Amino acid sequence: MIDDRAPETILIVDDERGPRESLRMILASSHRVLQASSGAEALECIRRDDVDLITLDLNMPGMHGQELMRTVRSEFPQIEIVIITGCGSIESAAEGIRAGICDYISKPFDVVQVGAAVSRALARKRARGRLTGFLEALGSVVGHDRGAQAILNDVQRSEKLREQVAAFFPDTSERGETAAKAIYEPRTMEFLEVLAETIEVKDRFMRGHARRVSFYASLLAERLSLEASALEEVRVAAFLHDLGKVGVPTDLLLRAGPLDATERALVEQHPAIGARLVKPLAIPNAIASAIQHHHEWWDGTGYPDGLTGEEIPRASRIISVVDAFDAMSSDRPYRRALVREAAIDEIRRFAGIQFDPKFAKEFLVILESGACDIDPELVADAVADAHSRIQSADPATHIGAQ
Repeated sequence: MIDDRAPETILIVDDERGPRESLRMILASSHRVLQASSGAEALECIRRDDVDLITLDLNMPGMHGQELMRTVRSEFPQIEIVIITGCGSIESAAEGIRAGICDYISKPFDVVQVGAAVSRALARKRARGRLTGFLEALGSVVGHDRGAQAILNDVQRSEKLREQVAAFFPDTSERGETAAKAIYEPRTMEFLEVLAETIEVKDRFMRGHARRVSFYASLLAERLSLEASALEEVRVAAFLHDLGKVGVPTDLLLRAGPLDATERALVEQHPAIGARLVKPLAIPNAIASAIQHHHEWWDGTGYPDGLTGEEIPRASRIISVVDAFDAMSSDRPYRRALVREAAIDEIRRFAGIQFDPKFAKEFLVILESGACDIDPELVADAVADAHSRIQSADPATHIGAQ
């Protein structure tokens, strides 16, 4: 098939002519290539031209590469960044990861390294573009003046939405092994990451919540000795558990005061909306079920279906306790974060009421061990590292299979 896309624009930023020319020769055959010899020149170029990706040296006179990286991330978040430097360090790599760069290459570089990094970065940018289209289409059917069931029915009937989502994934027309392994595909994991983070933009109090809940859920699932496939389902479901909040008006998510009965009923539909939205994705049904039931209570007083005890899916029971811990440990519109000891006391108090008593007990052991006492920025790095391990290894060798 002929690729009729216009060539993407890459800006090479390096104060040395030799590396700039080498990169230009590698990339010019397939891309539109611009060059800048300083950070200031690079910013001028970005502000007057549409740039898809920049390759960036860190050690430059004037505006240092790290300063340029932070500026680009702040002013032009749609531009992908690949760092190519001869003066890298663990600290600069960590800062780059936290800033959301796509790749980090040390000089001297080679054609294969550069080509692979650029391909990954541009694929991620295209995925974000398709995701924007998906969310815009979703917004056209998620009308807040209609009931939640009408919203769900509209989403289910929307062939356009299903086609847009399916564009991210491998062909699963032949079920079986292909479908079973779909969640390990890099394209799928990339989509899930971007989708969850995009949903969090609606609520500044939720930023990082999906990654942290996924991280904590993985710790608990490993402590419970879940098999590899079940552990991965827990991790992905935890990452996507609040996806259905796309169907909740932002003002309700940010409301500092109490909600009335109608407003609360709309908010409480988000697990069912989330489960319906992942149906077109080539991932196990267990993930949709885990999303739908993550607000069920052990005593049967939760929502949306009032399940009780072990009727609630195991993954949902795991997500329930770690989600509550992160919610209590984070600022919310209606209250400040609780101190760690108070959050632990609440989990202990609601074991056997809201939470599976066994899972609550095991998570308390994890909390008391200090395993969750980690900077939220580092949690994101830990989750990203887990993604890398999944993409580079066979699922059977994933942690938890041992």
